[in-house]
Amino acid sequence: MKTSAPDEAALHPLFLKLQGRAVLVVGGGAVAERKVSALLESQAAVRLVAPDATSRLRRLADERRLEWRPRPFEESDVDGVWLAVAATDDPQVQRRVADAAEARRTFVLAVDDPIHASAYGAAIVRRPPFIVAISSSGATPALSRLVREIIEGALPGEEWIARAKELRARWKADATPMGERFAMLVRDFKGPG
Repeated sequence: MKTSAPDEAALHPLFLKLQGRAVLVVGGGAVAERKVSALLESQAAVRLVAPDATSRLRRLADERRLEWRPRPFEESDVDGVWLAVAATDDPQVQRRVADAAEARRTFVLAVDDPIHASAYGAAIVRRPPFIVAISSSGATPALSRLVREIIEGALPGEEWIARAKELRARWKADATPMGERFAMLVRDFKGPG
């Protein structure tokens, strides 16, 4: 298991298609609850392992929106999952989750624990068709959230998105070369002048 801070230049950003895929969350507190909410929004099949859980997590389990195993973490909990999330305040549990995930070639997002992580969460803006993720590799999560709020305010509104879709459809119909489209989009949005 790697036990040093991440080299940000060595990270590869990507988006995961988790719909219907098993994801393990270890921990039952407020942080785990936020991670579970985001995973459910991505339509992941969430497996929660924690001796206790927040009332919201319990309700989600009662509604069968997630599977809750009300007990301490066991290494075999990582079997068959695509991603593991260690969201506890116990450094030994965090390390055990990371070690179990590493042994199974499963990525682990270790909340507020970059040394034990092989994946990092992001501050996310969802404004379809855009999904923007901002990460500081776990170094400054509050600053990532601030940058997310700035970007959220700068993203185009629905009318821009609708116009861009119209232009793309026209360009495809007219066989406008790809290399010319960006400049045409900029000119269209700038307007006359």
